[in-house]
Amino acid sequence: MAAFDSVFWRVLGAWGGLSLLAGCGAAPEERCVLLSSDFEQFEGWVSPLPSFLTTERAHSGRYSYYVGDGAEFVAPYRTTLEGCAFMPSRLRLQAWTYLTSGLIRSTKLVVEIRCHGRRPDIWRGLEVSQVVRRYQKWEHLTKTIHLPADLAPTDEVLVYVWCPERGAAKYFDDITLEGWR
Repeated sequence: MAAFDSVFWRVLGAWGGLSLLAGCGAAPEERCVLLSSDFEQFEGWVSPLPSFLTTERAHSGRYSYYVGDGAEFVAPYRTTLEGCAFMPSRLRLQAWTYLTSGLIRSTKLVVEIRCHGRRPDIWRGLEVSQVVRRYQKWEHLTKTIHLPADLAPTDEVLVYVWCPERGAAKYFDDITLEGWR
């Protein structure tokens, strides 16, 4: 019985120690998610589906974000920096793209932060042709964007594909935008 009591008190003591540690508060998050979309969430919510969605190709699921032949851009995703519990010092944009051919010209995956006259807006584009080396295969894209310290939580964040020279069809899927401390 003494052995049981000894083990019982050690386990209880360990539990108490863990409880104290848990009570001290969790470490602050290092990142937040401003956008995470595989484009499946539209099904069942909107009919007809938005024109920028297609089932022709998808990296995951059934749908992807589609920029058709000759289109300059399609609908942007909009949010604010309030989506983070802290003001991020950098953003990390990630996506997958499927290009039908090398006729993409100067296609950019864009993150734009609109500050509504309070300070100059931020516009950063990931030049897709400088990253993708294979066509008719899904390729991973990533870009880190360093942010100035004077942004506000109400500043508007847009994510979109811009094709100023238009070109062949392009597909994007599994897009994420994370804010980092």
